[in-house]
Amino acid sequence: MPFAESTAGGDPGAAAAPRSTAPLLAVCAGYFMVILDVTIINVAVPVVGRDLRASLTGVQWITDGYTLVLAGFLMTGGALGDRLGNRRVFCAGVGVFTVASAACAFAPGASFLIAARLVEGLGAALIVPGSLALLQEAYPAPEARSRAFGLWGRWPGSRPPPGRCWAGCWRPRWAGAGSF
Repeated sequence: MPFAESTAGGDPGAAAAPRSTAPLLAVCAGYFMVILDVTIINVAVPVVGRDLRASLTGVQWITDGYTLVLAGFLMTGGALGDRLGNRRVFCAGVGVFTVASAACAFAPGASFLIAARLVEGLGAALIVPGSLALLQEAYPAPEARSRAFGLWGRWPGSRPPPGRCWAGCWRPRWAGAGSF
């Protein structure tokens, strides 16, 4: 099942406007969540560690466990996308990531937060590999695909500053759900 439905007959330019933005926005929103979650915890970790009374080792796992699982399961996420369909795996990844983020937000202790961050990394590993494949399916024309890939590639470079700002402004005031 393709990510963006193709037009059956008629004017090929008629469906170009809705089709040109929805897949790109969906994929970039998923990728935004993944990148934001990497950067936001770096600013919020002192407050999170203090609030949850985490040891230094616990703080390291809170910070690095997400990235470790993300990197470790990227290839698996891509293989699952090839076998089960990129759209299905991407959507499953967004679901897993969202549920794990909610679990992080309401974590009662450091161990629970670490486990939720690991699951969050797994969700991220399902999101990232299929995102480019979805863009390739959604934009078969070389010019449109080049633009979509360019925007997707530019996206992570513009996300870390907002993540740090969000964490810096939000986290000290509302310890708990704000960073996740």
